[in-house]
Amino acid sequence: MKKWLLLLMTPLVLGACDKDDTSRTEIWTIAPEKGVAGITMGFGYIPAYIVQKGANASWEIVPGPIEGFSFEEGWQTTLRVRIDRIANPPADGSSERYTMEEQLARTETTSPVDPLTFSPELEIRVASRRADAQIAAYWIQDLRYDTPQWQAFPSEIEGFDFKPGHEYRLRIQPVAVYDEAKSDRIDNDSWSVKYRLRELLSDEVKESEGLPE
Repeated sequence: MKKWLLLLMTPLVLGACDKDDTSRTEIWTIAPEKGVAGITMGFGYIPAYIVQKGANASWEIVPGPIEGFSFEEGWQTTLRVRIDRIANPPADGSSERYTMEEQLARTETTSPVDPLTFSPELEIRVASRRADAQIAAYWIQDLRYDTPQWQAFPSEIEGFDFKPGHEYRLRIQPVAVYDEAKSDRIDNDSWSVKYRLRELLSDEVKESEGLPE
């Protein structure tokens, strides 16, 4: 009896595993501008697609990449995308793989959605001295956390006038920027993320404590 039960259950178990691993397809519309997506581990943002998954769906951020698809600024593209689950994704990576199966439409147009909609404003503390110029621009603390630690911040902040000996509290915003000089490169290689000052919250003359050596 037990043997028959095992034989009957085996197809069900295998079927469940197959269902979990089965790929699916969706119709995606890719906006002609890029937004930003946060890096899962640590502080930072990367250029990301702005995607509408279905005619009546809301626009959302998808970091990508989409294999077989080459994004071009200024062109809105509709694709049939195959989505495969990744069994053991890296800690800071996606659990899904995206592949373009077919390009359905491509139109030169302006973006139907403001990319800044997907760019959060972040509060940081900037230390009174810069970090090693070969590694980063500033030492910062990410004030989203209760006990923030000093960490290297690799980018200059547009609109921010840093003075040594001052500790700052800022509100900044990451923005995806297209570099026309790199237009011959593929997809994300022609895009970068820049950080812009939204508000200077405080400026105090002091030496920051606890900075890495």
